[in-house]
Amino acid sequence: MTVATLTNTTWDYTCKICSVIRSALMVGFLAVVAIGESAGRARAARELARMGMVEEAKALMLGKDLTE
Repeated sequence: MTVATLTNTTWDYTCKICSVIRSALMVGFLAVVAIGESAGRARAARELARMGMVEEAKALMLGKDLTE
């Protein structure tokens, strides 16, 4: 095995590991964003319900438009 072949093989493994790590980090980031959005919607719905706007809070949590 020559040095060029060894370097090429090592580079392939490194690239594959980096791709897996990048994918895992992206999935984790998207999960954090989704959880934050869900928490924000729940908080907004709680405040709407507290103000007596129960239908608006329900529509917000169900993701429906009020004009339907």
